[in-house]
Amino acid sequence: MNEDFLHFVWQNKLFQPGNLLTTDGQKLEIIHPGIINKDAGPDFFNAKIKINNTLWAGNVEIHSAETDWYNHKHHTDGAYNNVILHVVQSGNGNTLTSSGREVPVWQMTLSDQLTAKYQSLFFNDKWIACEDQLSTIDPMVLSQWIDRILVERLEEKNELINQLLKTHKNNWDQVFFILLSRSFGFGVNGLPFEMMAKQTPLKFILKHSDNIKQTEALLFGQAGFLLNIQSKDEYTTNLQKEYEFLKHKYNLKPIEGHIWKFAKMRPSNFPTVRLAQLAMLLHQNKGSFEKILSDINAKTFVNLLNIKASDYWNNHYQLGNPSKKEAPKHLGTSSAQRILYNTVYPYLFVYFHKNNLQNRKEILVESLYKQTTEKNSITINWEKAGVKIENEAQAQSLIFLKNRYCNHKKCLNCRIGHKVLSRN
Repeated sequence: MNEDFLHFVWQNKLFQPGNLLTTDGQKLEIIHPGIINKDAGPDFFNAKIKINNTLWAGNVEIHSAETDWYNHKHHTDGAYNNVILHVVQSGNGNTLTSSGREVPVWQMTLSDQLTAKYQSLFFNDKWIACEDQLSTIDPMVLSQWIDRILVERLEEKNELINQLLKTHKNNWDQVFFILLSRSFGFGVNGLPFEMMAKQTPLKFILKHSDNIKQTEALLFGQAGFLLNIQSKDEYTTNLQKEYEFLKHKYNLKPIEGHIWKFAKMRPSNFPTVRLAQLAMLLHQNKGSFEKILSDINAKTFVNLLNIKASDYWNNHYQLGNPSKKEAPKHLGTSSAQRILYNTVYPYLFVYFHKNNLQNRKEILVESLYKQTTEKNSITINWEKAGVKIENEAQAQSLIFLKNRYCNHKKCLNCRIGHKVLSRN
């Protein structure tokens, strides 16, 4: 049985009730299971148990098999000397610490009903593991979990932002530029966009953002697209000249152009098109993000992203290669919304939190509850499963829940999974 499941059973006292005995026949009473430890060391800290008439306080270690204590070298590790109980699913041998003390062993038994619930969740190929039981969950429990997941969704970039702030000396604008650039990669090219932005100080773009050609030259040059152009035209030649001047002026270093991905993509999603759109966004806002970040109204933000690449791109998808079909390269409403919800909202949430702007953080969250949501494949399937989605906050929560929990069968970390498994 999965050890994470055994931890869940122990933590919630879902094991088979009755008169509990250690493997050497001593009476066992579990007063408190302790606090789960996600780091190195014993699985649970500060547990309280009673063996016969003696009260013990200390740590608990849990394994599927008793022999795993030795397989994992706990008998040589002083961190396990304070273990007061070794919980196993099978085995009844001796458990010794590095100090030579014998640890009581208890073989935890699971009911057939609980085992069946576990197997039904973890060994099915349904869209979500709990699909059949979802309708039986108390709506209040579901609602509270969706609210909690929204906060987790908004906090997901916290660690990344902290790392970027440290690297870029608390320059919030540079950090936002990096995150915004990454979002223009729309997953597939997110990393190359991020790498390009990390090597392109925003302060240099600010100096040239009133000139679209220089802004494009900076981005395409830093992205490595101006190094080895197979087909040249007047536009690309001018970009190369501009970039060479700016590169030497600011001592810039481009990333490798070969890391960009074009295969199996619609031409309108080519990174060259997205770079041209990002350049236009920077040009129209004069490199400043003040307008973008000052109003957290979704409609206002999407309107700000109502941009199209410069006219050259009307009949191009790549540098130097004209296309037969002519069409303006607009960013599009759905793309703007993805940037808003995946980048801008999480960034602002972390920014408000770290700067103690609690009121603005609350307004940000409330704004999501006021917005209607557009349907997509994930929200449609949630509604088919019986979950009513009334606003963008719920939609974002459920998309995150599906991608971060359901797809990875993290039912033991999900409040819905807890309810399914612990319900009588």
